[in-house]
Amino acid sequence: MDVKELEYDEEKRAFVEKLGVYYEDHGIPRIGGRILGLLLVSNQPVSAEQMANLLKVSRGSVSTNVRLLVSMGLLEKVSVVGDRTDYYSVSESIWDNAIKTRIDGFKNLRKIVEQGLKAVEGQSNANKNFAEMLLWVDRMISSHEKLLFVWRQEIKD
Repeated sequence: MDVKELEYDEEKRAFVEKLGVYYEDHGIPRIGGRILGLLLVSNQPVSAEQMANLLKVSRGSVSTNVRLLVSMGLLEKVSVVGDRTDYYSVSESIWDNAIKTRIDGFKNLRKIVEQGLKAVEGQSNANKNFAEMLLWVDRMISSHEKLLFVWRQEIKD
């Protein structure tokens, strides 16, 4: 694999910035969303140093956010023959992993809600709120599991 100079024009920059704001609104640091956006428009692996230079952020911030995105299954580390630098690209199963991350999050929330329900046992008004929250969480888990199944069928075809 040959790594070339990245083309990063104003249209790509605008997309990257908007994606950063979107992901920030959904719990991922803005720089993490910007990194994801950069890799989506790059069409090739990108090093942490390239990311820092193009996004005009610190190398430390890039490292922290790359680790987060790798742990979420959105990015993966790749190597380039003859180059000792670590490069990153969008994970081949990025959207599958994104859905699984949401399912795991809802399952963790379910455990917390069960703990809260136990803490307010006997308080009828609080029990109603927790019971509704538990129902909501179960519906979110179920709908995301169905979505994952449908998604996997669609990308197979």
